[in-house]
Amino acid sequence: MASSNVSYQKVSLKYGIFIGLAHIVYFLLMGLLGLHHVVELSFLSGMFLVIGIIVAIASFKRARGGSIHYFQGLAIGATTGVVSSTILALFLAFYLSFFDSSYLANLQASALFPESISILSIFVLTIVYGSWPGFWLAFIAMQWFKRADHTLPEKV
Repeated sequence: MASSNVSYQKVSLKYGIFIGLAHIVYFLLMGLLGLHHVVELSFLSGMFLVIGIIVAIASFKRARGGSIHYFQGLAIGATTGVVSSTILALFLAFYLSFFDSSYLANLQASALFPESISILSIFVLTIVYGSWPGFWLAFIAMQWFKRADHTLPEKV
């Protein structure tokens, strides 16, 4: 049974919020475990984006009765990436401004970021680094989801 009132925007927003919150929880957990100085671990949170976009596309396809247009899948990935990375960027700007500016010093000391990195540049880079991968992940995932013989198991 296809639901015509499910839009890719609603699905993207829902899963973008979930992924953004997962990024924040992971960041805070790293802080509690004293792992903020290991900057490379923060890149592992990219798995949240991979899993979230695949689940979002699958959820949309299931809600539409197994039908999805290629560009809807791309839009889901791009929009989910923008929403989740914007939530994370807002959190990081708030966190660095009011709670822990030493994390910014850790980033400046790492070889992965320039010494002149600022809160504004972290804000912009976080959004860019979440948006483009969202589009590319959807592009890759849609190679599978676009197939007519690809079916989803029924929800229990």
